[in-house]
Amino acid sequence: MERGTERDTVFYSSKESQMDAEVFFNEDMKHNRDLSYIAAKVFSQKINEEMRIADALSASGIRGMRYTDLGKVWMNDANPSAIKAIKKGLKENNLDGEVSEQDTNVFLSQSKNFFHYIDIDPYGSFVDFLDSAARSTHHNGFTGFTATDNAAPAGNYPTVCQRRYGSKPLKNSFMHETGLRIYLKEVFENYARYDKCFDPKVCWHEQHYTRVMGRVTESKKRTNRALDNIGYLSFCQECRWRKLERKNECENCGSNELKVAGPLWTGKFIDQRFTEEMIEETPEEWEDSKEILEKVHGEAEILTPFYDLHSLCSHIESSVPKQQKFIDSLRDKGYPVSRTHFSPTGFRTDAPIDDILDKIKELNQE
Repeated sequence: MERGTERDTVFYSSKESQMDAEVFFNEDMKHNRDLSYIAAKVFSQKINEEMRIADALSASGIRGMRYTDLGKVWMNDANPSAIKAIKKGLKENNLDGEVSEQDTNVFLSQSKNFFHYIDIDPYGSFVDFLDSAARSTHHNGFTGFTATDNAAPAGNYPTVCQRRYGSKPLKNSFMHETGLRIYLKEVFENYARYDKCFDPKVCWHEQHYTRVMGRVTESKKRTNRALDNIGYLSFCQECRWRKLERKNECENCGSNELKVAGPLWTGKFIDQRFTEEMIEETPEEWEDSKEILEKVHGEAEILTPFYDLHSLCSHIESSVPKQQKFIDSLRDKGYPVSRTHFSPTGFRTDAPIDDILDKIKELNQE
């Protein structure tokens, strides 16, 4: 068994329960840690020097310890109990790592353009750490940000979203994709202020959190070109048409009662070449994490915000056809179709909305 895999097996054993009881350890973030490790591993193979890694909000240290076979790791937390747990975990697992007890922004700001990979995994929003992360990311770097304040960018608290992220959200069946795109816009714009381009490589949403991961390069030209990916999303409540552009009128039914979200990221949020490498590096025994990754990989090339089959059927007061039969039938018409990791009843396609609805009706008549 490969050395990193053996270490991860240890990290998911009783060692985790032996951490200091005062330090928060989130069992539900297992997939987040799995995929983050694999993404960091794939990136580490693309640079020609030892990777310098910052686990900037370490808590128990379990996340940072997983990175120790990828390069030199700095684990930081302002909580003395966390520092105690980190040191204990390093010792018990016979691992090397630098331990720092500082405010996260102070810790990062002291090291301009230093870290090849920075992991920001806070409780709530990551916005408070964006400036310091942008300053300290190497000109050829990689960063990962977790957000657990999904209610705001998903439209439950639109005023909070506008205050915190400067964007208007939408609450509907694909609200978590809208939220992810709002997060991406915020990360990109913060790096752009430092003439650094954030290029999303693998981003996903699961349960209570959203994860944004991407490569960082120092290039004004690349950043300027990528500015075209900041825009708006238009949604018609009358016919369920949606498009990643700002429109005054629905291109499908002509309604001028459109809902608009943004500004947000309108480009791809998955690099299929990168996720293909991730799949190859993911151990077979990480079944749940690999399943998420494969779904993310499969929907990479279709930009149109995803549809929820149950929501569409409810809108037209129709029975719900079998999802796989529906997907196969739409694909047989020549349209690209994939499932989406956002929802078990969701799918992604570039097919016109009328063709989608007609296919639902057709299948229900068989």
